[in-house]
Formats: sequence, structure tokens, C-alpha cells
Amino acid sequence: MRGTSERNLDLERIVLEELKWSLSGFAKRIRERCAAIGHPRSVSTSTVLRWCAGARPGPELAAAACYVLTQACKRPVTPEQLGWPSEDMTVAEQALQYGDLTHAVRMLCRLWQMDAVPRSTSVRAMPFAATPSAVEALVMLPDTEIAGHGQRQVTMADIELLDAHTDLYGRTDARHGGGQFRSVFAAFLSAHAVPLLEGRFNARRGRLLFGSVADAVLAQASMAYDDQLPGLAQRYDVQAMRMAQAIGDRGRLARGCIHQARLAAVRGDGREVLTHARSAVVAATGSPPLVRAYVAVTEARAWAYNGDGGQCRAAVERARAAFNRAGSGSDPRWLAWLDRPELEGQAAWALAMAGLAEEGGQALKVAMGLSPERTRDSVELLITGAELARLRGDRVEREELLAKAKSTAQHLKSRRLARRLADAAAGDPLHDF
Repeated sequence: MRGTSERNLDLERIVLEELKWSLSGFAKRIRERCAAIGHPRSVSTSTVLRWCAGARPGPELAAAACYVLTQACKRPVTPEQLGWPSEDMTVAEQALQYGDLTHAVRMLCRLWQMDAVPRSTSVRAMPFAATPSAVEALVMLPDTEIAGHGQRQVTMADIELLDAHTDLYGRTDARHGGGQFRSVFAAFLSAHAVPLLEGRFNARRGRLLFGSVADAVLAQASMAYDDQLPGLAQRYDVQAMRMAQAIGDRGRLARGCIHQARLAAVRGDGREVLTHARSAVVAATGSPPLVRAYVAVTEARAWAYNGDGGQCRAAVERARAAFNRAGSGSDPRWLAWLDRPELEGQAAWALAMAGLAEEGGQALKVAMGLSPERTRDSVELLITGAELARLRGDRVEREELLAKAKSTAQHLKSRRLARRLADAAAGDPLHDF
């Protein structure tokens, strides 16, 4: 319990007048909430009386009380609305920590609550820190206890619904950009995934649940990156990697390392980009061929980012060789989007960054078979083509491709692509990741 201030009339109005609860009933609901998430707390009628008199609860009890009120009122009730200190800065710091599984669940619950508010100031103010190391995720063993002991029974239908929404928002993101519907997705996860994570499930179902949640969170991280919110993307990635480590899923860990490499490029640290890309290669050892193709083409991009054309070319060939062995049925569903045009598109960009214009042009021809539904990726290919034209000294083709890219992107909500197009229009080489 924190210090006191003037009487909390807002809390009294919601509890006593709007919900018509007794203070003892409110206290009981908070105790039940704390027990459900595995953090039992002693909350009595006198505790709530002190809150009404102006005392302020600590962050965990405040979060539990606001959750109870939000569910009952069917609208967001935040600590700030009740005059309680915001825990947003605390969450921003704690969400960078690679803790235990309980910590990861708690951080995701809070991140989803914050991100569900469109254009949230707290989300946009999250600082982009030094990229956390992936070493702990790579060397730690899977968790021995992942069963859930909450009240709600988690069913396969619950997990299938989560997967279906992740697929839906992934396709929407590819067509319209990450800034459009991320908050809607976060609101869904706050409403649907939180009760599942706090529910009852055995170890087998827990592995499926945590894998599906990791996929959803990594999709959100990509949306945040596309919306130029690297601080939010960074925190989502860390917690997703913790869930992947908990179930021993090395492929999903590799995907998290790839995201970390991408964020390291935002900082302009070439050595760190390569470290994370190579970590992805290590994580993917023994994984299905499609995963190895994904990490290899990422390694190619990292070598190109560091100016090593020879290593870039060799990594592209490894990616192609691995892709040719894919399709056996063992490839993960979360990587279904990595088809031949997508692989060659990434290879084309890597080769362009490495200054290998002829090889990059050949890869780009294959990449142009990309599905027209993937609008954002189509714009990326046009930018790659413009860069290859610049390397060849063909100014006319470069300007034509940039004009087409700008036209195609006019309905996209992507701060990242808008910045890339602006950089290209300024005539600078597009050296990013």
C-alpha cells in the first residue's frame, strides 16, 4: 500500500453506484483474480476501504483491481482513471527482462492492455534499449513444468481460434501494413489469450498454447517494427522468445533471433546484426529445411549489411539449397508465408546491398511472382529493383520503379516503408536490413 491522498470518489462511484457491488464483494473478486494468475494476495474489505479513503495500491494489486473492473464494466478501467500511479514505465523496464514463464505471461498481459489503446502514448514512448542478448534463450533447457492450474479449461478450439486470428492479422498486415490493426489484435489477445494463459491445461496442450501465443506475439512485433515502434517490438520479441524456450522450440527461437537482428540494424550496429543472425543459424540447427532456409537468407542479409559480398553469396546458396529440401510436411505452419518468391526477394535485397547487381537482378525476376495480395512486400521488391537500377547506373528505370512503388504504397499504413521511400527519393543508397 502506497501513501494516501484525497478520497477516491471515482473508485467509489464505479464500485458502489455503477456496479452496485459491496466493498467486500469487490475485495473477494480481486482475491479470486490474484489467485487465478498464481499471485495470491490478502485483500479484505478494510483494504478496499483504505483505497476509497485515498490510499494507493501497488502495481500488482492495482492491475488486478483494474482487470476486475474492466471485465465488469465492459470498458477499459486504468490505474490512471482511478488516480493511481501508472505502472507503464515499470512495465517498459520489466518487459525487457528475460525472466521465468510467469514473468513472461504477466508482461504480455500488460503489453497487450497498453497496446490495445489506439495510438497509445505509453506504447510510443517505450525507449529502444540496447538489444537484449539471445544467449540465455539459446543455452537454457526447456521448462520442466508448463501445465496450467487455473480455473478455465483450455480446449483445442481455443488454440485454433488463436491461430486463426494470427493468420488473419498476418495476412492483413501484409496487405495493409502494420500500423492499421495492431491495436485491434492486441485487444483480441488481451480478451482471449490472457484467460487461456491463466487457465487449466496439461503439458501437451501447454506446448501448443505457448507456441501459438509466441507466434501471435512475434506477428505483433513485426507490426510494431513496421510502425516504427522498435521499443515495443523489442519487448514483444523478448517475451515471445521466452515462451519458445519454455517449450524447447528452436525454430521459433531462431525467428526471435532474426527479429533481434532486424532491430539491431535500426541501431546501425553491423556487428550486432551479424551476431543475432548467426545466433539464428545456431538455434535452427536440426530444424526443418524451411527454417534453415529462413535463417540462411537472413544471414545473407546480415553479411551484406556488413559489406561482405562473398559471405552473402554463399549464404544465399545455402538458403536456396535448404529451400529445395523443404515441403516434406515437417515445415512449421508459422513459416508458411516463406515461398520461393519471398525467399528470392530477400536474396535480391541482400545481393543488392552487397553490390552484386547482376545476381540480385536474377533473384528479383523470380521474386516478382509474389502474390499481389502481399502489397507491402510488392513495394519492397520495387524498392529493391530501384536500388539495383541505381547500381547499374540506369537512372530512368530507377525513377520509374520508385514512382510505381510510391503509387502502390499510397494505401499502406507503414511508417517504415514511408521512410524508405523518402530516403530513396532523396537519392541515397538504401542501406538497411
